[in-house]
Amino acid sequence: MEVQSTMAESSSLDILMARQPIYDDNHRLFGYELLFRNADGLSAEVFGGEKATSQVVVNLCASISAQFDTFQQPLFINITADFLDSESFLPVSPEAVILELVHDTVVTDSLLLTLADLSKRGYRFALDGYHPAKTDIALFPYLDHVKVDVSKLDSEKLIDSVNRLAQFPFELVAEKVETPEVYRQCRELGFKLFQGYYLARPDKVFGKTVQPSIQGLMQVLRQIQSQHSSLEDISQAVSREPKLVYQVLRILNSPACKLHRNIETIREALVLLGLNQLRKWTMLIMLASSGEQKTELVRILLTRARACESFADMRDEPSPEQYFMAGMLSGIDLLLEADKSVLLEQISVAPEVMKALLTGEGPMGKLLGQIEMIEQRDWDSLNELPFDLYQDVFEAYHQAGVWAHEMMDLIYA
Repeated sequence: MEVQSTMAESSSLDILMARQPIYDDNHRLFGYELLFRNADGLSAEVFGGEKATSQVVVNLCASISAQFDTFQQPLFINITADFLDSESFLPVSPEAVILELVHDTVVTDSLLLTLADLSKRGYRFALDGYHPAKTDIALFPYLDHVKVDVSKLDSEKLIDSVNRLAQFPFELVAEKVETPEVYRQCRELGFKLFQGYYLARPDKVFGKTVQPSIQGLMQVLRQIQSQHSSLEDISQAVSREPKLVYQVLRILNSPACKLHRNIETIREALVLLGLNQLRKWTMLIMLASSGEQKTELVRILLTRARACESFADMRDEPSPEQYFMAGMLSGIDLLLEADKSVLLEQISVAPEVMKALLTGEGPMGKLLGQIEMIEQRDWDSLNELPFDLYQDVFEAYHQAGVWAHEMMDLIYA
């Protein structure tokens, strides 16, 4: 039986990861294992286990791919013990994932305590690559699934392994099922789940990665770690880094977090996420981020955001923070090199912000248009504005330029 999905590849998209289906004994899709893939062809072992894990999870939660809409079943994600013990662990909903401990996991008291704590919080665990002589059974009380690499065992050893594991309540997953004969044998032995080339080969998942600057993230991290930082200080620090703004909103509004309401601003995100989780995400994104930065575009977007906010304050408009968000996201399509409407569908923004960014209409949209007139030195169009409006827009833009320059010095020093 050959079960494969067809996905269009595009040279303009990044390889985010690969996914391989896992089926139950009635041939129904049970879930996917997410596999690390690197554009340079590096394996997870060469790339680094913890960094590979970070890359997969950040790409899952914060990148842009239409294929993510098909991820309705549990996702098996390879996790190292170091990753579990680190401050990088994720605010991902327990229902969305099954955390798969790698086959060479070294069992320590610290790891067992971590597994116990996460199990109480609803997380499920699988063990990859069970070996009768090497696997530490101290892990077994915390496991929901155990994977057995059936390609490495002859019939006698496979039967022996199944008999050893039958006394435990977890489900057995037959891994690397390559032929119909092996598939039938595994079913007869009582395996409940199946994964391998006979069923389906891994498919690459394509999309656009989102990579904020290491420097900006370092500034945010320092700010949120300071005991003297207020909620306002931290909210402002995060808002200085446009890609981080996008990622935080994208993460919180992604299916992985399973929130029951939309989050529209960084202040809302911070209140909901909390300092500890924000710190973890910042460290995780730092670990996974790389690439050249578009510093001039960042400066322009910071200027727009601050100018919109200042103008709203001058005119006593409601929700100045939404004006800031409109300015910050006004060039997100250029920053991430993707269609603006597609990007905005991936996060939750207020309807008036969405209208401003996609149609240029409404108070925010008109203000953004006036700010762009200043950027383009379109004095003829500006002179057609009422004098008091022209004066306020120009003053807000001038002040914003000074502020943006100061922020750029802080971010990219």
